[in-house]
Amino acid sequence: MFRQSDPRDGKQINEREGNIVSTNPNRSAANTPSIIGGDVQLKGNLITTGEVQFDGRMEGDLHCGSLTIGESAEVNGSVIAETVIIHGKLKGTIRARRVRLERTAKVQGDVWHEIISIEAGAHIEGQFVHVDNPLESGTARPGATRPAAQPGAAPAASSPEAPTNGGAPVRPTTTAN
Repeated sequence: MFRQSDPRDGKQINEREGNIVSTNPNRSAANTPSIIGGDVQLKGNLITTGEVQFDGRMEGDLHCGSLTIGESAEVNGSVIAETVIIHGKLKGTIRARRVRLERTAKVQGDVWHEIISIEAGAHIEGQFVHVDNPLESGTARPGATRPAAQPGAAPAASSPEAPTNGGAPVRPTTTAN
């Protein structure tokens, strides 16, 4: 048997593929959020239209309406959501309309966002890309359309050395006080 489901909550587990998918059409984002505790280790993808509070360890992608990654959580995979709040560790790409990185956040990966908030103390390794619709999968990856540098020429508008606008990558810089 490759599929198990619980008729009470409409969640279906595909054991062969390792995915958990919310299939209950009556469930809305206004209902109780899915809370995944700190003792849970998940290998596979989690897909839902609702809200998820994730406090465990995960190897796989999260696709949901709203996601909060707790301070003790570790996620190794991509995230796609309307809203993402990170307190813990994430290694992978984030695509969200609204991203909030708290002071305890440790992110390794690119962040595609419409709105971003970064609290002092957050650790980030990657590029920030401001786009009008970060949830669209057709947007090019950071650096994918970078022209080759010409000797003696000024840095290209999309190069990491030159901050740009219009959705091109901008590398964060740090200054010492």
